[in-house]
Amino acid sequence: MCAPTTAKEQPQQQRLRKIPLLTRINIFLINLAFAVLHVILKPTGLEPIISALAVGNLFGLILPCFGVIAVLAHIIVGPILNAFLPNAYETYVLEYKWQWFGALFLLNVLVGLMDDSHHDVEGANNRLKSSTNPIIQASNAFWMSSFEYVQMTVKPWAEDATLPLNRQYIFACHPHGIHCMPLAIFHGKGTAFDRRFPGICENKLSGLAASVVFRLPGVREFFLSLPYIDASRHVVERALRADRSIFVCTGSGEESLLTKPGEDTLVLSRRKGFVRLALSFGCDIVPIFGVGNSDLFKTYSWGMGFRMWLQKRLHISIPIFHGRYLTPLPYKKPVTVLVGEPLCLPKPKVRGEKPDDELVEKYLKIYIERVKELHKQNTVGRKLQII
Repeated sequence: MCAPTTAKEQPQQQRLRKIPLLTRINIFLINLAFAVLHVILKPTGLEPIISALAVGNLFGLILPCFGVIAVLAHIIVGPILNAFLPNAYETYVLEYKWQWFGALFLLNVLVGLMDDSHHDVEGANNRLKSSTNPIIQASNAFWMSSFEYVQMTVKPWAEDATLPLNRQYIFACHPHGIHCMPLAIFHGKGTAFDRRFPGICENKLSGLAASVVFRLPGVREFFLSLPYIDASRHVVERALRADRSIFVCTGSGEESLLTKPGEDTLVLSRRKGFVRLALSFGCDIVPIFGVGNSDLFKTYSWGMGFRMWLQKRLHISIPIFHGRYLTPLPYKKPVTVLVGEPLCLPKPKVRGEKPDDELVEKYLKIYIERVKELHKQNTVGRKLQII
């Protein structure tokens, strides 16, 4: 067991980060769209399927979102505007709809390029949680229903396993798959992880996402409405100095390109950053392994050489995949999220100092062996490749 520490206090209410007004409006509209979908789909039993489809189509999420928003605008905004000025909606909005659309799109791109709210580590506390706002309640219910479709069970390393709230953790998630679904267990209250380890998701916990996702209209709103921050080293170091724990998929985009159903391929032997950070700040590393995450989509190796070149040179990952019915809907297969025993690293003499390279190599090798053992003990006939 790891020695106790007092680095973190019990969960407490934290301020939310400040984000631009336009982004707040977009988040409200997106929540409204998903709230409407919840109300419409809940009685039909189709909500888990559509929610899982939205998750699988994460980076195309803006299209269906704004489709619903456009319908809402036509039904609600139009009559309200016409009540003040007869035919104003048809004359000034519909007549110039493409100009309005172009201007709003460019404005969103500009805000996305200039806004750095994803660097605000202290305020990264937005997450799926209980709310008195009926729109937020309904929107959260829509997203939570995806767990009914992609059923993720959490299996800790021991029946009596605990994660003390007075520790600081780096949750290292594997494998990435097309989408790193196990990351969702950290998004807030009510998930399988939150029920098994209560308090962790509320106790200053942030996820790491690549800088590019905070620049894409629609996608950035999704990540800013959850507890994600920029994965840049200086931002992560600020988060750790503020005694926050983090969760991250260590294999990132390169690992997504190597996804094959029935196999688990981890890009790990060269990924020393999370170990270096853990040694610098005295964090425990907790391995998180989603067995079955690689099986949720069918993947193809077409043009792999060029796509790997893009990933290595420009950090752009373009996996070729599909789910059920040739859509982004994941195949309906269970995912067992293994929570490994925390790897306790030695505390630094000076918090934040750069650790010795040999020490980093030593603990990376120990961590890799822990991951191999975790996989071996909980799978049968499933190939694990670590590169």
